[in-house]
Amino acid sequence: MWRAAAICAVPLVVLLAVYCVVPREYFTGTDSVEALTYVAETPAGAPMCVPDLELPAGTAGVRMQLISRTAVRPALQMVVHVAGRAIDSGVPAQTVSQSRISAVVFRLPTLPAHPSQQPASLCVRAGDLVNWGGTPLPTSPPDAPTRAGAPIQGRIALWYLPAAGARRSYLAQAGAILRRASLFRPGIVGPWLYVVLLLVVLPGLALAAVRCLALAAARSGPDRPPAGSNDVHGSPGQPPTGARVGSDRRLACWLFAIAAVNFVCWALITPAFQAPDEVDHFAYTQSLVERGQAPSRSPASPLARWSSAENVALEDSSFFTDHQLGDTRAPWTTGQQQRYRAQIAAQHPPAGDGGGNETAATHGPIYYAALAPAYALAGSSPFTQLTSMRVASALIGALTVLFTFLLVRELAPGRPWLAVLAALLVAFQPMYGFISGAVNNDVGVNAGAAGLELLLLRMLRRGITLRLGLLTGVVLIALPIVKSTAYSLYPVAAVVFVAALWRHHRRADAAGWAGLAVGALVTRELSTHLSGTWQPTSSGGPAAAGSAVESASSELLAHPLGYLSYLWQVFLPRLPFMAPHFETGGNPAFTIFVKRGWGAFGWYVVLFDAWVYKLLFAAMLLVAVLAVIAAGREWRFVRAHLLEIGFLLLVPIAVVAGFEAAFYTTGVRTFIPEFGRYAFPAIAPLAALVVGSLHALGRRWALLAGAGLLTGMIALSAAAQLLTLTSFYA
Repeated sequence: MWRAAAICAVPLVVLLAVYCVVPREYFTGTDSVEALTYVAETPAGAPMCVPDLELPAGTAGVRMQLISRTAVRPALQMVVHVAGRAIDSGVPAQTVSQSRISAVVFRLPTLPAHPSQQPASLCVRAGDLVNWGGTPLPTSPPDAPTRAGAPIQGRIALWYLPAAGARRSYLAQAGAILRRASLFRPGIVGPWLYVVLLLVVLPGLALAAVRCLALAAARSGPDRPPAGSNDVHGSPGQPPTGARVGSDRRLACWLFAIAAVNFVCWALITPAFQAPDEVDHFAYTQSLVERGQAPSRSPASPLARWSSAENVALEDSSFFTDHQLGDTRAPWTTGQQQRYRAQIAAQHPPAGDGGGNETAATHGPIYYAALAPAYALAGSSPFTQLTSMRVASALIGALTVLFTFLLVRELAPGRPWLAVLAALLVAFQPMYGFISGAVNNDVGVNAGAAGLELLLLRMLRRGITLRLGLLTGVVLIALPIVKSTAYSLYPVAAVVFVAALWRHHRRADAAGWAGLAVGALVTRELSTHLSGTWQPTSSGGPAAAGSAVESASSELLAHPLGYLSYLWQVFLPRLPFMAPHFETGGNPAFTIFVKRGWGAFGWYVVLFDAWVYKLLFAAMLLVAVLAVIAAGREWRFVRAHLLEIGFLLLVPIAVVAGFEAAFYTTGVRTFIPEFGRYAFPAIAPLAALVVGSLHALGRRWALLAGAGLLTGMIALSAAAQLLTLTSFYA
């Protein structure tokens, strides 16, 4: 198995090395402003000026983006004031594309290597009307760019370039990349930490993961079936042996630790607040700790969306001008970080004056309360608090890996390596790792869903006990409070309850069913009372949490055929009699489940090259084919475990149908709003199905294929982490 992993690892390591050593074009820096739109329409001859810039060492050009009045871009003239001198640079008129959008590069004499950056300002004039690209702001900032002397409500996007034709590999830029990555982090974080992560921690995790799989494959014990037995997976109701329990605990601890450390690596790699809606999820916990209340659910709330402390952190780290597009870079200079620290020291902005309406306010407080101790222990810096909360979130995310292991062990007690492999596939799934290393309540609902699925499977196989019933009742009610999308698992739970009653209709089960009812009722009452304390303007925790689902359900019930048409068009081409639901070209499912399900890091912008997604799509299709073949080869097991396999298939179907119902609209979408991570509440059953598909290769070769599959997933995770680092900091 080690040899199989090594054979698969060699070409993948070579690919990663090539990615790092190939010379490529690069920026010396940017002003951390996206060309989100066009914010400075400037008449012919009028100056558009940008003050208070920092030109990095080695800069030999400035790139800007503009839209011209016609397809002939007018002549442009720039004057850059740097180091006490004025540098002129001109670009003649030129024909551009019919969109009239173009990028223009103004060439400058190369700045010396020292100092690392120089204060500068620039002004540009055009021979005709043009509009300069940048990001609009609600008001003009103190150091706003000007147009004919008047301040602009926005900032202008600038890219700083080296000498024409200069290229540099990521390896050559490694020192600069790691220095930039350590900005706007806790004080303990420095370039040295990223060296340790990349050269010691991540390779160590890879070796530990393969070793866990090898130990599980080599393990023998009383729970292994006799040679030649077909039912290597055990039978419903079969209790685990003492030897198995002890070994499982050791494996479970290792798997949890591997996953948690990998997710913490993601927490340190992803730039601050550059995860989906992280600014609002952070604000939720901050409001709970500082005010004792959740953010307001009323759009008319007079409270600010973010506290002054968070707002200053976002402004000084350029979040407001750099979080939607991948055409710029996060702040790279120590000067910007020093200005932030000086402002904090001078102003001491309060952390408790937020709590207004924001995107996370509709969720219940369970996940955010779990992060509250990490926030409270982290000191007063939002960047330290965020990192501490990310670490706590990583621990919650690792619970899903633990529950995946236990779920597959329940299904396959005779083959522990299947459970280890399934858990490790979850631990190294790139998007799951990225979101688990962020502050986002998806992490909470993913872990809770995996826990609920484990409880339901045990109920289906073993019958219901008092403890199992109590736990299931608690989780059933608590999970939608974390995020209302968890209601999609309710139909699955109902099916399992009916199947468990049919399979295990014993008088002794009455206590278990009573426990389920008691657990659900107590949790419901407790959440209602607590919601009155944490959300006094709310009408109640579970009811408020379910409002979005109720809205989606009413839309679905009002237009059931329309919803089915929408769901069809997500996956398959529209049929002639169907009303169109998507204007975008291509297949929405490919965008949702392949591109966004495997690699859309940061604030939705960092993507792999197109060929990677094509390979991933081919692998997903191959797994589906192998699953069908495996069902045929292992038909005796499938026939004996139809309920369990049906449960595994029903969970992802219900989860996908549920979040698609939440996004269903009767109109035509001009963009695709769904993201593949919304399917992660089903990641544990999906991992079980993937490892089960390996039986198509026969039991002799399934382990070797599993070792190769794990190696590929580890390499993909490492590639995603390198991609994120280089996309933000190179």
